Amino acid sequence: MNFKPIVLTILITFFSSPAVQAWEARLPDTALGKSLVLVDKGKGEFFYLEKNGEKITQLHYPSIHGEVQGDKQVEGDLKTPEGVYFVRGKIQIPLDFEMYGNHAYALNYPNPVDKLKGKTGRGIWLHSKGNPIKGQVTQGCVAIDLADIKTLDDYLQTGTPVLIAESIKSGFHKKQELPLEKRTVNVKITHRERDGKVISSNEIERAEEKSKLEENVAEEEEEANLFAANIFAQEEKKEVTAESLLGDQDNETQSTEDTTLYVPDNVPLSEETGFIYQATINWNNAWASRSQDFFDFYNPEAYTKTEGSFEKFKAQKQALFNLLSWIYIAYDDIEVLEGPDYFVSWFKQYYLAPNHQTEGIRRLYWMKDENKQYKIVAMEWIPKAVALESKFENKINQEVPILIEDWRNAWETADIETYIKFYSPYALQDNRKGIKEIKEQKEGIWLRKQPKKVVFSDLKMEMGKEGLHVEMKQEYEDSTGYKDVGIKILLLHPKDNGWEIYKETWRRL
Repeated sequence: MNFKPIVLTILITFFSSPAVQAWEARLPDTALGKSLVLVDKGKGEFFYLEKNGEKITQLHYPSIHGEVQGDKQVEGDLKTPEGVYFVRGKIQIPLDFEMYGNHAYALNYPNPVDKLKGKTGRGIWLHSKGNPIKGQVTQGCVAIDLADIKTLDDYLQTGTPVLIAESIKSGFHKKQELPLEKRTVNVKITHRERDGKVISSNEIERAEEKSKLEENVAEEEEEANLFAANIFAQEEKKEVTAESLLGDQDNETQSTEDTTLYVPDNVPLSEETGFIYQATINWNNAWASRSQDFFDFYNPEAYTKTEGSFEKFKAQKQALFNLLSWIYIAYDDIEVLEGPDYFVSWFKQYYLAPNHQTEGIRRLYWMKDENKQYKIVAMEWIPKAVALESKFENKINQEVPILIEDWRNAWETADIETYIKFYSPYALQDNRKGIKEIKEQKEGIWLRKQPKKVVFSDLKMEMGKEGLHVEMKQEYEDSTGYKDVGIKILLLHPKDNGWEIYKETWRRL
């Protein structure tokens, strides 16, 4: 009597186990940044995609994976992990050729989220084999054939994102054929290779005449479709797009229903992806502004497990916020990928403050907390040149002259409310401290005599530990006829996405 309920309990436990749940990755078009590797374990397919402007380079190879199906959980389970990973670099030590071929790339498994979940193991690579991979398996790595990985060697770089899933749906990674009946194709060819032989336009015309003589419309359409399908099948092996299907020859393709030979999966951009993208921007801005909101982006408990004590991290950051008079952070090329139950955002970052200057790639790992809010559970930092320092210099050269002119105009027109907005609340102006004293002094002067002319020339700018040093010649005249000439020196600090005057001095010439 108790046998059936016991069996039912066992079955429920088995089928509800997270270990047997397959993850289907769904990627909108925007998920493709500069480069991306996709590994579809279920179909045994490996894709490398690289975007340059509107052009997308696509390499598509068969692949093999771990001997045991499912997401890797522990060391030695012979499973290939599923999630978002990054290439750590090319393996430089001699390889066992039969086992790994001649090229191998290490992935950052376990990533911070894997560690948070208690997953173990190491040495997950992208590699090849000494013999063709067909019929083989790996101990948990992803492997492609020797010739394929040799080609891939020209593309893969440290930091290339790698998404591994049981199945993948996207609007860009794999072109799917429309059903054959949706193609009504008229093909005109001067020469083309078919079944290993070159066929001429005359041969095609003879085939068409033979078809007409049969006077059987149904058979004629079937033969035409089969002929077109043979051409399409050959072209698919070359991984060409619909536009390049017939190459540079004198070809024409027409369709009564749809001229597109391939239709991508329709994967819309999720609200969560958009949220993570914006949250990444907000996190950078909160850091630069030394805001207390910066700490609200984190899950303290999870961060402590992956990175160490969050309270210690917070205390260190708070001490710097109190110590530093300014922080400048530039960021660019934000990318976001969704994992099985987490997101990863990464971007170029340039950090500049009185105490430090650095640049590199920052990665943020986001998971939902107990309140169903996405919070940062871990971070990764890869120091490297990312060419944002020159962007910062361009920002200075473009923005500061405009700021100086707007400030000069507010001064010359005695617009006190606009004038005072250019200053830090703690600004120093000669012997005056804070915007309250600065405002009171200027209002007192302008009640008696109005500025008539303020002219700046010979602008010089230099970034230093104290901030941006700006020096220029100043010519001043007021409504009473008073005139003077001197050197104006401003110390500017970054503020939000602009600048503010932190210190102002003047000396007579």
